[in-house]
Amino acid sequence: MSEIGNQRRVAILGGSGFTGAELYRLLGKHPGFKVDFVSSESKAGYPVDKYFVGSIHKKKPSPLKFTKIADLDGHYDAIFSCLPTGALPKIIEQVASHTDYIFNVSGDYRISDPELLSQHYPATLHHPFEGGWHYFIPEFSSINRAVKVVNLPGCMAVATLYTLYPLVAHDLIEGRVVTDAKTGSSGGGKSTTEHHAERSHNFRAYKVHGHRHKPEVEHALNYHLDRSVDLQFSVYSLDLPRGIMATSYSLLKEGVTAVDVKKAFFSSYSSKPFLHYFSSGHSSPMIKTVVGTNVAEIGAYVEGRNVVSIATIDNLIKGAAGQALQAANLYFDFPEDAGLQFDGEGAWP
Repeated sequence: MSEIGNQRRVAILGGSGFTGAELYRLLGKHPGFKVDFVSSESKAGYPVDKYFVGSIHKKKPSPLKFTKIADLDGHYDAIFSCLPTGALPKIIEQVASHTDYIFNVSGDYRISDPELLSQHYPATLHHPFEGGWHYFIPEFSSINRAVKVVNLPGCMAVATLYTLYPLVAHDLIEGRVVTDAKTGSSGGGKSTTEHHAERSHNFRAYKVHGHRHKPEVEHALNYHLDRSVDLQFSVYSLDLPRGIMATSYSLLKEGVTAVDVKKAFFSSYSSKPFLHYFSSGHSSPMIKTVVGTNVAEIGAYVEGRNVVSIATIDNLIKGAAGQALQAANLYFDFPEDAGLQFDGEGAWP
């Protein structure tokens, strides 16, 4: 890896949402990136640091103000798009003309099948883009410098992929997999219609069938491993502001042992700086220990031919802003953990 020298100029689109706020916070501490533009159509003209609650105690507030996307000018080494799903394809040509890479956190360029795009991401289908896009998971994907859009996976999708990747890569399980994913309220963004009274002190399924992360997981496994799974994917609401726990239930092939599973997870994840695999069966992933970090905790537990694999992440960091920054670090040849080193220990319990 190269040493970090001159800072790269970057912009954030959709900067007033939860993910945009996290990206602004993380990029503000990054030694290699400098935020020069933050867009918000509704907050245009308002000082960025006065808007973000997390910035109100800054000793030296930034003079940066929110700006409309139409006023984007000049060249940026990277643009991070946190726009709502469906918004970027409508302006992709304009945005792409101002940057080398767009790191996109929304779902618009995660799958390529026209039928699935029509069902889940119609704007991508209706606004063709010749600059090309690449589905990028930092731990699994190769860098493709020939494309403009580097699209990051969905938060629940990537947590699910962490539970399944070693099992599928090492051909250890039968084709049928059941996954349930539980997510905190910030996963719905600021525009969610779910009232606090419905979510608080409650636990419920909000998408039993038909969630758009299901085809994304299936596509990602096929794209990276050329293998397919028959996935049942259901999503549940947690009474938490942050955090995701994905649990996958799989059937091991005849002759596969718990040792085989342990070896598969260890060999897949031991060299990944942000993936913490619990090799001992006495520990298991938790949400509280990953919130506020870019770490994913992962465990796999075998009884007979049944394997239960679990992953937990912070949906706004490892599932969105932190993962986008991790990807940008790799694309710009910065240390993978630059700007993502959370050394402070949180309160426990």
